[in-house]
Amino acid sequence: MTGLSKKEKTRMTIMHAAKGLFEQYGLDRVTFSQIAESADVCRTTVFNHFSDTCELMLALTFQEVDDAREYCRQAGATGIDLIHTLFDKLIEDAAYYPTLTSRLINNAILNSEDENPVKTIEKITLAGLEKKYPQEEAEKLCKLICGAFYGIINHYHVNNLKFDAGTMKEEFRELLALILR
Repeated sequence: MTGLSKKEKTRMTIMHAAKGLFEQYGLDRVTFSQIAESADVCRTTVFNHFSDTCELMLALTFQEVDDAREYCRQAGATGIDLIHTLFDKLIEDAAYYPTLTSRLINNAILNSEDENPVKTIEKITLAGLEKKYPQEEAEKLCKLICGAFYGIINHYHVNNLKFDAGTMKEEFRELLALILR
């Protein structure tokens, strides 16, 4: 959190506390008071940053995607390597916070804002395809690739499988290879 203002650090601390509590107890069972206690701030501080749970969840989703984008940038990944890097990071995060990740994705999909974290994932994916494929084909492949990621997450949930990042990455790469044939 180096280089962040005190307000930004507090916001990040609140978000980190909320992620852990949401994953442990479920989104519907966590109050702002519990988040405040876990973040070692007062309840009004949480409300100063987030007006409600929906706003907090959307902020968590944006943060997750921003972290993945920064991870890709630092890796210097381009083309298909960009796609591998992006989804490796997203899968690692999903394995660590499986329930929260699914709820965040669903909330972001239902959010009609222009700035949408799911749209950002699609834009990054499309950027990894654009140099190798014509635009129309790249757009279709992008839908399939993002769908494969969401499909794996859903598959693990509905079948009560243990979220294992290594196994999930292998499965995603197998799907990616099929899609990009």
